[in-house]
Amino acid sequence: MGRINRFILMTVSILLLSASSLYAGGLSSHFVEEKMENLEPGKTYSVKAVTGRVLTVQNTTKDITVDIAVDPEKPVDYNTVPGYEPIPDLSWVKIEKNYFGNVAPGGAIETDISVTIPSGSEYSGKKYQVYIYSHTAGEGTFRVGIMGRILLKTAPSK
Repeated sequence: MGRINRFILMTVSILLLSASSLYAGGLSSHFVEEKMENLEPGKTYSVKAVTGRVLTVQNTTKDITVDIAVDPEKPVDYNTVPGYEPIPDLSWVKIEKNYFGNVAPGGAIETDISVTIPSGSEYSGKKYQVYIYSHTAGEGTFRVGIMGRILLKTAPSK
């Protein structure tokens, strides 16, 4: 390898290492998978009331204040848990508070999530999956995100 190529490679490596240490950290959450079972069509359920847990997301950066947004996302068929199908409509899912500005380094946000199963026997005895995507938002160039999922199982028809 020529002297100039080694210099370029070393310069690029130093720049990449500097950039990665500049943005050390990101987002963290213990909200990986929540299961909600025996849900009756026509009713609304809070994740907190059913599971005892809320979505908590921490800014794990050392010196970057970030805005955090939380959105429901429909999984693609090939990325669902076996036996589950993507939630038919994202309007079933409501995030209590979905935007948090100026989350300090080491700071955390919390929010509850509610799920409404529409009325109708066609929704009985079903298994649905929805992703909860927590990510940085706003004007900054620092972008990271994490996914958790909620597995919903509706009660069988009576």
